[in-house]
Amino acid sequence: MTVDQVIALMKSSKDYFELTTQDGRSIFDVEPIRSLINAIQDGIYITDAKAITVAVNDAYERITRLNRSMLIGRYMGDLVKLGYLSNSVSLEVIKRQEVVTLVQTIHGSQKILVTGSPVFDQENQLICIVTSVRDITELLRAKHAQEQLDNLFRNQSQYRLISASHDLIISRETQSLFAMATNVAKFNSKILLRGETGTGKSKLARYIHSISPRAEQAFLELNCSGIPDNLLEIELFGYVPGAFTSASTKGKKGLLEIAHKGTLFLDEIGDLPLSMQVKLLKVIEESRFLPVGSTEFRDVDIRIISATHRNLEDMVAKGEFREDLFYRINVIDLELPPLRQRRSEIVSLVQQYLNVFNDKYHLEKTFSPEVIEAFSQYDWPGNIRQLINVLERMMVSTSHNEIVLQDLPANLRTHGQVTPMKMTLKERVQAFECELISVALSQYGSTRATAKALGVEQSTLVKKIARFKQ
Repeated sequence: MTVDQVIALMKSSKDYFELTTQDGRSIFDVEPIRSLINAIQDGIYITDAKAITVAVNDAYERITRLNRSMLIGRYMGDLVKLGYLSNSVSLEVIKRQEVVTLVQTIHGSQKILVTGSPVFDQENQLICIVTSVRDITELLRAKHAQEQLDNLFRNQSQYRLISASHDLIISRETQSLFAMATNVAKFNSKILLRGETGTGKSKLARYIHSISPRAEQAFLELNCSGIPDNLLEIELFGYVPGAFTSASTKGKKGLLEIAHKGTLFLDEIGDLPLSMQVKLLKVIEESRFLPVGSTEFRDVDIRIISATHRNLEDMVAKGEFREDLFYRINVIDLELPPLRQRRSEIVSLVQQYLNVFNDKYHLEKTFSPEVIEAFSQYDWPGNIRQLINVLERMMVSTSHNEIVLQDLPANLRTHGQVTPMKMTLKERVQAFECELISVALSQYGSTRATAKALGVEQSTLVKKIARFKQ
């Protein structure tokens, strides 16, 4: 039974317009209303039109650990002042005369989601407020379990790519991009990766190299940002013995020579000085280079993958980037969206790096559902790199094993609220089943092994997974 059905039942009662019967009893102590509200798994809290508590059901006592004997007959404003509740939805309903949903804090830490519904008489006068109460922790666990299962089974062939590249997460927002990257990896075409700082361009470049014909050869990375011209030239081209004062008598190989037959990844190529742009262009056009101080060209066979967070077209228009080089490096153009546009990846990323840092630092940390919700709702201007840094900081700076909302920085903590969610008993059972299957699949890998571990037929498990995905 739902709250709406309880209200309908109240309206059907001959004592509906009075909260007490002729013999002085509360109508909520009269059968069948008493048994029905106690049968509801959601907490039910009822006040009169003056915000005086008139009834609570068994589920409310269980969820909040507040005893009905200390609540019945109490004014909601007094309960807030005494610290039992952080706020009152009943007072808000009286003020607004409409349905109100908000988050309450119980005992200073536990968070519950409350929805207050006004009940009016035939003259549209407020009679009482019926409030439904749900434990946010339970709702968030179900929500995150569903998200993880959706991610895991959206495309099983795509998720095999994660195993190959170790730490890539592929979602519906990036599925077509990774499909394109997978397709072009087998060719030597030059690739330009675009996207904000921290979106994973370096990992995407490594992935492309790892599935290319050059996978057994070197993958070298050079960040072109902030390196003086002369040092950048030495890094790329190397030098011969005696090329300049203080040069090594043995000379030095540059990245171009070391990466021969492999892949060279030039990160932040938009910061490459114009003088170096000319020299890089000649390497691309002629497949050879001249080490510093040498008079002999050296042939080189490399694949170049470039990346930038800058608008190269604007830079070309302003004369800050060579147009001919731009078209040389931009045969294939792939853009990684920021993390705020691929939120479905966040829960998986959190779980992934939780495991990484637990293993690295020999910890047993976990994140509360409210923390994961805060992570999911935050915009992450620094993208994946910022997320990883925050996760590591939280895990090494806290002394307790479960990291809760209060441990987060203030700018993240405000995102731990949730929007109203309505779940029937059937939906909750399915959510628990979903979480159980998700965990088992992560542990056993295949549907066959998972079905055996859970004691069900594989065909049954596959049908359940298909139903969860609908």
